[in-house]
Amino acid sequence: MAKVIVKDNSGDELANFAGNSDDPISTQSQENGAEVPVACGVGVCGTCKCKVKKGREFIDDSAFGDAQVPLEEGEVLTCVSGIKEDAPEDAEIEIELENL
Repeated sequence: MAKVIVKDNSGDELANFAGNSDDPISTQSQENGAEVPVACGVGVCGTCKCKVKKGREFIDDSAFGDAQVPLEEGEVLTCVSGIKEDAPEDAEIEIELENL
């Protein structure tokens, strides 16, 4: 599955792990040491919003629900977004958390 790199809004790396398509990106990030802020967990508050810096094509925006807040181009909610099942092994996803 794809490699996921999570950074804070200063560009500091918080986590680097092999992702899966079974869990939301926020859950996987938290399990790998990045304290991704999540309030609602269902896509309505925007607390977990992030910018995808690399690998946007490997993210399924609504794998675990639909975003209910406006998003700009290149943004996703990590609580409802997941990694696509068909993402290649050598895929790399880099996200930057907006609220850290």
